Amino acid sequence: MFHLATLVTSDTLQQWWMALEGINPLVAYGGVFVLLFLAGCGLPLPEDIPLTFSGILLGTTSVQAYFGGFANAVVFVALVSYSSILLGDVIAYKLGKRYGRSLVGVPPFKWALTRKRMAKLDHWFDKYGNWTVFFGRMVAGIRFVTFFMAGMVRMPLKTFLLFDSAAALITVPAWIVLGYMLGTHFQDIVEWMGRLNHATWIAVGVFLALLLVWKLRKRFIRRKEGLKG
Repeated sequence: MFHLATLVTSDTLQQWWMALEGINPLVAYGGVFVLLFLAGCGLPLPEDIPLTFSGILLGTTSVQAYFGGFANAVVFVALVSYSSILLGDVIAYKLGKRYGRSLVGVPPFKWALTRKRMAKLDHWFDKYGNWTVFFGRMVAGIRFVTFFMAGMVRMPLKTFLLFDSAAALITVPAWIVLGYMLGTHFQDIVEWMGRLNHATWIAVGVFLALLLVWKLRKRFIRRKEGLKG
């Protein structure tokens, strides 16, 4: 019977963890800062991935030692993550305030600023007002459009930062904590996964493949509708 443990051994896990331990913390979190900033500016990258990675790194002894303890490392990671996200969000806000609908149809903004999405956000701002920014931050795929539209409708910057930062106080710690938990329990998780039998892994593989096809098809349809709109 096939087991994942035959491929992912304790030695392999040790090598993976040692690779993380050997990463320069400043270089790693510098990369996280750039990715989160670009995600806020419209890069089609879920910010959840670099945030989770930040949490995983937080569990390494090298990161904790570099910053002089776990508490100091937490403060540094929180500042890097929070500041990069808010800075990217403000850039999106400023783009909307300065250029507005003139960027619709202009690459690379045209893939995010589709007429359908902007019409939906127009409706949300009419219905929910400033709270649109708060809830828009919670939804991957429309964050950039939300912040862009906030600038376009001339929401005051102080108000934008209030609702955006309040939402980030929920999402940022949540993903970092998840990453930290995954990192500290990584070996236990893999050992549990190794107990699953061959049929289970085939079913999981088929499910993931179908999910990927469904997501790609959905994205293609949305992009096609956006181009038509």
